Amino acid sequence: MFSSQLPTHDLSAYQHLTSWYQTPLGQHLLGREQTLANEILTRRFGYHLLQLGCADLQLHQHSPMGHKFAFTPFTQAAAGFQAIAEPDAIPLASASVDCVLLHHALDYALDQHQLLREATRVLIAGGHVIIVGFNPLSTWGLRSKLSIGSKAAPWHARMLGSLRVCDWLKLLEFHVDEIRYAEYALPINTPAVIRYSSWMEGLASKLNWPTGGIYVIAARKQVLPLIPISQRRRRKAISPLAIPLTDTRTGKAADLPAAASQEHPQCKQ
Repeated sequence: MFSSQLPTHDLSAYQHLTSWYQTPLGQHLLGREQTLANEILTRRFGYHLLQLGCADLQLHQHSPMGHKFAFTPFTQAAAGFQAIAEPDAIPLASASVDCVLLHHALDYALDQHQLLREATRVLIAGGHVIIVGFNPLSTWGLRSKLSIGSKAAPWHARMLGSLRVCDWLKLLEFHVDEIRYAEYALPINTPAVIRYSSWMEGLASKLNWPTGGIYVIAARKQVLPLIPISQRRRRKAISPLAIPLTDTRTGKAADLPAAASQEHPQCKQ
């Protein structure tokens, strides 16, 4: 265990979100997130996978990568984590990780841009970033807007639209491989409401409707090839007037036309 700096995040919000994931609505959401994460992670290969999250949860267990680890910003939630570190100051060397999984880390980051920059820094060329986030263009986003000022989990998140996140990724030279949406149940923490409001979950997931409560973005850090520019030798153009002309009969220099003689006095006999 080691710490990069003093945690500046809200421990109570972290703990409340961890507890909320144990509720019926939280368990339903976690099942959808785990399913999507498994589908995407099983197609990503490498050596090292880092997860940064917002709760005491780990979604990377089914990844085929050999070394999977997670960081947390709180010493009180250190069980099961490999380090205590701020997500916007990741204590890893540059280009040292093959995949970074952000489980709602952007939704609760103090500096969202800095978090993405740090994820970009530690990723190797061709590495992958998997982002799980709440979708503001959904009933979950509407519920969050109606709960402005509330500290109840998970509605205190700073939700970012998937298109906005994709724009940020492209600025950081990522190629977005896919965007998946899920969780079409109403954000009401009652088992009966969850069961009846998610009756179109299967069809909506197959059609990938962009109104799901969450999205999962998979992007790859692009490798820009350096192509050397070959310098071609420029041949010095030689004016035909600079080439001495000879008379084939006498072998002596031939007389130039009068116009050429006047234009180039040095060529006159």
